[in-house]
Amino acid sequence: MDKRQEIIGSIIRFASRGGYTTICADESLSYAFDLILRNESQMIVVKVMNNVGLLTEEASKSLIAISRFLDAHPLVIGVGNRDERIEDGVVYSRYSLPIISPQTLVSYLKEGEEPNVRAGPGGFYVEIDAEKLKRIREQRSLSLGEIASAIGTTRRTVLMYQSGMSASIDIALKMEEFLGEEIMEYVSFLWNVERGSVTASFRKMREFERLVNQEISRKGFEIYPIRRSIVNFLMEDSDSSYLGGIEEEMSRVETKIEYLNELSKLSNKDGLLIVKRDIEKPKRYKIPVISYSELEQFQDKAELKGVIKERRNS
Repeated sequence: MDKRQEIIGSIIRFASRGGYTTICADESLSYAFDLILRNESQMIVVKVMNNVGLLTEEASKSLIAISRFLDAHPLVIGVGNRDERIEDGVVYSRYSLPIISPQTLVSYLKEGEEPNVRAGPGGFYVEIDAEKLKRIREQRSLSLGEIASAIGTTRRTVLMYQSGMSASIDIALKMEEFLGEEIMEYVSFLWNVERGSVTASFRKMREFERLVNQEISRKGFEIYPIRRSIVNFLMEDSDSSYLGGIEEEMSRVETKIEYLNELSKLSNKDGLLIVKRDIEKPKRYKIPVISYSELEQFQDKAELKGVIKERRNS
């Protein structure tokens, strides 16, 4: 078992113990993400990488799109960034995605422990609890100069910390030692995805995927294609949203239906599968299966939605 698979297994174990329901993506079918974790209050879509320096913009956009569609938090778990180790307790970022070490996530799943350090240009930084710093200083009648002298900086810089400016971790530790109290705030790695953060692209698709996506778009749905994933597209209109799969190989249809069925139940989103040829859907799953020839014949999205509803309930 390689390091990445060990990490995925560890996350699943600790997430389950922490009350999360987990879905592990089929590695041969999913490139966009590896795990989905859900509890009563939140959902996290996780991609695990040995080297986050290999994270591409395309992969990051797919992870963001899926997370936004599921009202989930996107998260990248990394061991290293090229030749550098991803440090525990530190939040990094790449392509607008949060990146943390496996142990940082495990600490959160086990004990709710959040990091308080973020990586930035030139080093590691922390957020100062500005109100607490101001309150301590006033209660103890400490001047800006006294604090500045103790931590080796200027009065103006201390005033800026008190106004909300980030500090280097060395400075923050010196300040905590001088004050005898913790003043560093936690840095959340559970980022929300803005709706406008994702845009659709039909580039770099296989021909059948392109045909399906274009046909659905013509029906009047907003669509976001996902490449190299068991979820191949996300589609929605003003009152409905769907997780979509596309499959040309008949031998993989049942695997794809099974996964879409599991993900649909976890996310409370309807799923559907578009296949190249007419087939008989396995009866134990509720995921509607539609052939491409049928898709072409539907007049508009109302007809497509009607067929999806009918086959889901059959």
